[in-house]
Amino acid sequence: MARRAPDALKDVIRDFRRDQIIDTARRLLGERGTTDVPMDEIASEAGVARSTVYVYFANRDELLRACLQSMYDRMTETVARVVTEDAAASVRLRQLMVGVLERVDENPAFFRLAMATQGSTGAAGSDAVGGALMMIGLDMIRVLEELVEAGVVAGDFRPDLDRDRAVVLIGQQIFGALSVRAGEPDPIPVARAADEICDFVRRGLGS
Repeated sequence: MARRAPDALKDVIRDFRRDQIIDTARRLLGERGTTDVPMDEIASEAGVARSTVYVYFANRDELLRACLQSMYDRMTETVARVVTEDAAASVRLRQLMVGVLERVDENPAFFRLAMATQGSTGAAGSDAVGGALMMIGLDMIRVLEELVEAGVVAGDFRPDLDRDRAVVLIGQQIFGALSVRAGEPDPIPVARAADEICDFVRRGLGS
């Protein structure tokens, strides 16, 4: 049975408000460089009542997890597009780099906060942050494993390449590049950054 129009509209409004709160929280958390931002302030900046925030999120940790889930979902969409592409491994590697760099550029301050919080033992939200970044990392590993294997089979990468080690090294290069970019006040264009990173990686993997 089809949902009634008023019910569907309510769902749209509910989702919009939730997304609005999450986007506002990500911005404020990033700007302040801390997970300790009052819920009152987040509500005010989002243009909703404090009670409305608690309709969607029981506490600040739950809101933080939602912010991280949003970051994770966007990264996952980028990774998924690369997986489904029917192109050479080197082409897909560049597409992956362009995609993840663009995601970081959406909110570099929040990405910096996520990385810093993950490395802070006992910091508020550190477990949630670590879990979200771990999931992003696992998704990235699966893509890189497929890319490396495809590159070796196609002759783009060395036949004697240690696949597992190559995946680890590429992953380290990518996350290092993302962390550096998130801290740059005036980062170079995404396309140029992706070319530099991919060129460096291909020199190490090339046949």
